[in-house]
Amino acid sequence: MPIGIAIIGSGNFAKEQHLPAVKAAADLQLKAIYSRSLKSAQTLASGTSDVDLYSDDSGTGKSYDDLLARSDISAVIIGLPILTQPEFIKRALTAGKHVLSEKPIAKDVATARELLQWYQTSIDPIKTTWAVGENFRYMTKFLFAAEKVRGLGRVRHFRVNVHTLVQKDNKYYLTFWRKTPEYQGGFLLDGGVHMIAGLRLILGSTEHLTAVSAQTQQLKDYLPPVDTVDAVVQTKSGATGVVSLSWGSDFNDNCFEFACEKGVVTLHGDNVTVNGAQHYIEFDGKGVVPEVAEFASSIVNGRSVAKRQSPEEALADLEALEQMLQSGKTNGDRMMLHFQV
Repeated sequence: MPIGIAIIGSGNFAKEQHLPAVKAAADLQLKAIYSRSLKSAQTLASGTSDVDLYSDDSGTGKSYDDLLARSDISAVIIGLPILTQPEFIKRALTAGKHVLSEKPIAKDVATARELLQWYQTSIDPIKTTWAVGENFRYMTKFLFAAEKVRGLGRVRHFRVNVHTLVQKDNKYYLTFWRKTPEYQGGFLLDGGVHMIAGLRLILGSTEHLTAVSAQTQQLKDYLPPVDTVDAVVQTKSGATGVVSLSWGSDFNDNCFEFACEKGVVTLHGDNVTVNGAQHYIEFDGKGVVPEVAEFASSIVNGRSVAKRQSPEEALADLEALEQMLQSGKTNGDRMMLHFQV
């Protein structure tokens, strides 16, 4: 029998990814939607049936806490602005609801560690699970590239180049909290954790990052506080790599390259090239459908969340990016990483 779930937040990602993923999950039944305004909740619910709506302006009995009080809702997916997430995560876990919250885990490492420590000391993780979504860990092309890299021996050198330009009419830029971010990195935080997650997935846990040194800058005046980072990074085994990320660039690139003991693997767009042999990986979604399905399965079967959904993995993504940003503030000082898994 499917378990009841609610979607918290009605932004672009909820419309395009969370709602379809919940509908596709055999183990889930959508019971409710919460949003700041009733209008936005209604917009997300359009085309669905038997879904109750909750919002801050819906009156008595329709608040977030009223939703959490329902015994027929066992889990929530939380996709709210970065600064808002921790409070909603805590309230849901305290109410005994399983939580899948969107990346990044928090606005900074300090907040993330505080939230994780609170969870580990205040909530029974066997009874109430907390997962953090990172859909790049479920995307076929990244999984395929990771498999091929593992088959070619130790990674010796690598480079990541992700450059794009967020235009002023971009649907994500038009969300008020992204236009004037009150958190570090702006789009580098919001989008950059995806790229760090992709890199960490391909490198694998035995080849985790240990140190970074970076320069940062703001190329576009409407993308504060910075929109570009160029970093040199090192792994546990001593392999080095260059990570260049920009959301304010006039370049357009998306490439992950790994030189291993027995050859080279390149992920460029939807193509994975292994020692010169190109494999086209047909796009099969952004990974949210299998991500939500795995979250649901862990609840139904009474298991802990999968490692790739663990808050510890999300903390590791955030730490790597945060230390790049901190290094940029100190003109390239070498920063050590302490929470990699």
